[in-house]
Amino acid sequence: MLGRRNLRIKVMQTLYVRELHDEESLKFLEGQLKNNLHRSNMLYLTMIQYIIEVCLYVLEDKNRRLAKFLKTQEDLALNTILARNKVVEALRADETLQLYFKQEKVSQYIDADIIRQLYIEVTEKQRYKEYFKLEETTIEADVDILAYIIKQVLTKNKTLDKHLEETFVNMDDDSGTLWMVLQKYVEGFVKSGTAPFSDAISYWEKEHPFALELLRKTYQHNEEITEVVRPFLKNWELERVAVMDLLILKLAMCELLYMPTIPVKVTINEYIDISKFYSTPKSKDFVNGVLDKAKNQLMDEGLIKKQGRGLVE
Repeated sequence: MLGRRNLRIKVMQTLYVRELHDEESLKFLEGQLKNNLHRSNMLYLTMIQYIIEVCLYVLEDKNRRLAKFLKTQEDLALNTILARNKVVEALRADETLQLYFKQEKVSQYIDADIIRQLYIEVTEKQRYKEYFKLEETTIEADVDILAYIIKQVLTKNKTLDKHLEETFVNMDDDSGTLWMVLQKYVEGFVKSGTAPFSDAISYWEKEHPFALELLRKTYQHNEEITEVVRPFLKNWELERVAVMDLLILKLAMCELLYMPTIPVKVTINEYIDISKFYSTPKSKDFVNGVLDKAKNQLMDEGLIKKQGRGLVE
């Protein structure tokens, strides 16, 4: 579902609160982080439910048309093939997913008006009109139309985007990645079935300890890390460095010094990339320069100690 980069970002955002308000306790920050991680799960499940509900809406449309006193030929001929999409049927039959939906009460996040709007938008697409003409579909056709709906309708609908943004505070950070993940799972359905959809949740939950460890160690070693960073800020006073830049450097230093199973190259590359999107336009070069110098000196001093081959290069 989401990877360690997303976890690093969530830890960064959580610690940003502490950078602004020193009085926040570790226990409070841990609670904030756990809540944010849980919201990512709910957002992911909600997105899957929207995919399902949009496809099933054709049945409601059909019933509404048949209930009309004066039915048109178009009403009578409405093809409900979208509701029989094999990927959708498999998602509905996946017991693990259904249990997650029930546990998280995902239905409360589904807006019926938005479902209707999305369905109408889907039916106006030429790709859907071609799919609509099929008497019976192939699995390839089902996969193709569903991936198209995700990419061309759900990800671009401003009403859905606003609704999810208001419901889940982590929407801006997670939504783009999650839509791409779901499209990828749909496109790989023929080989993998629904397993990736449900397995992604357990994988994400298994990665949570990494985020909590990073939070705790950065918090607990804040003073030591600050003193390690200070000499590498050539021509810069610590107080003049952008808050987000300093936080990114602290997180990177924490991984280099206190998390022995994380490869050095991975740590540096991840935080350079994060700096591109979460700090100033010049932050990438600044963070890159500081981390490169710090890595070389800390390695020479024997302060970077990694477990396993290939973790230091």
